[in-house]
Amino acid sequence: MLQLLLLLVALSPVVFLVGLVKPKWILFWMKEPDRLWASSLGLVMFMATFTAYSEMRVRHKAALDAAIKQQRERGSPDRQNELQLDRLRY
Repeated sequence: MLQLLLLLVALSPVVFLVGLVKPKWILFWMKEPDRLWASSLGLVMFMATFTAYSEMRVRHKAALDAAIKQQRERGSPDRQNELQLDRLRY
């Protein structure tokens, strides 16, 4: 999935530039395509794919806080392998 998003991020400037030069190639379904629509399509494509890529790659602050809290609860690596019977309540 990440490779697809990276491909689309790399392809969107090409769509933008081709849309500025030959908008008919990008907007082939329109009778009279406009350069504004073709370049807007490239820009929107770039923003959407780059945002999706960064959302998939960057960990959110809440997830980082939860990971740090879980690591603190476990304690040291030596203590992780112990039975930790002191936490049991009868």
